[in-house]
Amino acid sequence: MKILKRIKRIACSPKLRGHHESGTNNLPPILFHSIHGENVRISPDCTVAQRSDSFCKGICFSNRPIRVNERVCIKFKDISQSWSGAIRFGFTSNDPLTYRSSLPKYVCPDLTNKPGNWAKALGERFAVKDYILYFYYNELGDVHYGINGEERGIFFSGVSSNCSLWALIDIYGNTVEIESVDPRQQISCRRNSLEVDTIIPSLSTIDINRENREPLPQVYRDTHFQSFPFHKTKGCNIRLSNDRCIAERNNSHYCQGYVFSERPLRLGQKMVLQVLQTDELYAGSLAFGLTTCDPSTINSNDLPEDPHLLLDRSEYWVVVKDVANAPQAGDELAIRMTQNGEVQLMKNRQPVHTLMHVDSTQTMWPFFDLYGSTIKMKVLGICDNETPENIGNSAQVCNSRNNQQMSRSLNTNNNNNSSNLTVRMPNNSPKLTNTNNNSNSDSLNAIGNECNVCYEQTINSVLYTCGHVCMCYECAVKQWRGPGQCPICRATIRDVIRTYWS
Repeated sequence: MKILKRIKRIACSPKLRGHHESGTNNLPPILFHSIHGENVRISPDCTVAQRSDSFCKGICFSNRPIRVNERVCIKFKDISQSWSGAIRFGFTSNDPLTYRSSLPKYVCPDLTNKPGNWAKALGERFAVKDYILYFYYNELGDVHYGINGEERGIFFSGVSSNCSLWALIDIYGNTVEIESVDPRQQISCRRNSLEVDTIIPSLSTIDINRENREPLPQVYRDTHFQSFPFHKTKGCNIRLSNDRCIAERNNSHYCQGYVFSERPLRLGQKMVLQVLQTDELYAGSLAFGLTTCDPSTINSNDLPEDPHLLLDRSEYWVVVKDVANAPQAGDELAIRMTQNGEVQLMKNRQPVHTLMHVDSTQTMWPFFDLYGSTIKMKVLGICDNETPENIGNSAQVCNSRNNQQMSRSLNTNNNNNSSNLTVRMPNNSPKLTNTNNNSNSDSLNAIGNECNVCYEQTINSVLYTCGHVCMCYECAVKQWRGPGQCPICRATIRDVIRTYWS
């Protein structure tokens, strides 16, 4: 109790009050401007704006420019269930008086396509009656926002902060009526609770009760794990814990959430992870892949936003997007690579799901992209529990739904559709193209591209689902209709795709 009292006294100290208040306490209240969309009705005291008809023509402005770090607080007074979409907000460097007779229907994209206007749509799940939205911009031009006093992070960037900026709001979609709330009143009534909460989480840097704030493993709570931390190489939007077992993506960004394992994953080992935080505001979710590229040789600045673009690199890469069907906080995921190169996924110990087949003779580093809705993840470790019944049963565990998710994106004349699973062959394999022109077979044979079965024809097929390129089309079809297994990895052949070399 003495510690908490001391924290409260410190929190009330003027030295710890947020920079959002500095220089803004003596400003007049933020009201709505007299210039607004034709469907907007402003209250006599200019604190409430209501859209009366339709779902559009609801643009309105602040009555004065907003200072750097000054919060604009908007309360949702009325929400309609008849429309989709929600409020759009941001800033404009154009004096609202210039729009006296030329306001368009929408802020996005009608105004944002013109110079000096910046705005973005709020997620519908945040547009709730009596919720309070606040937003502000800083000297770097980053627009931050929060809901009910909780900071959500950077909403967007690129605002010109060296000029006068008015708040720009579009009362759009399900948002019908809003009220401009004095941010000083919000700060006054929440100061103690918010500032104490700001101080207490800072104690996590010394790991006090850290585990109590995270969901504990349930499925694997009695499993003994070996340490298997993430590598120092990571995406630019990822923050790692001191022990590199927890990875968290910046919540204001949806991509560049790459994390790699510190060591390769050996055959038979099971890597177990737990999802700690998700955000349904974003589409897409966790991506998983394997690569022969040592993460220590990767420059983080070279990692693309889309993990499929990793296939342009010279090493072997295989990537599966939305690998765990939109995992939720608390979900426990296990990845295992069997002796025959089958890569399996188990979600909360549900039935085994086969993700892909890889060349088991290669050294493979697993990697993840904390993409979209997946925000935070913890690696629990690895365990060795490969059993004979788990080896080579891909045909039994792959049902029709799994097969659809495993469809392969190969640029061939038979398949031009993108999918969740993509593969990058090593340098010694020619690239596939969608040209219908056969190249010189003699030159291909000269570099060792003969069919590995008949040794007469040129390799011109790829086996689905393992992706091996090792036979001519005729031999591949015979292998498919006969033994039905890839001669390299013994994976079940589900289709043969003709390819053309360039």
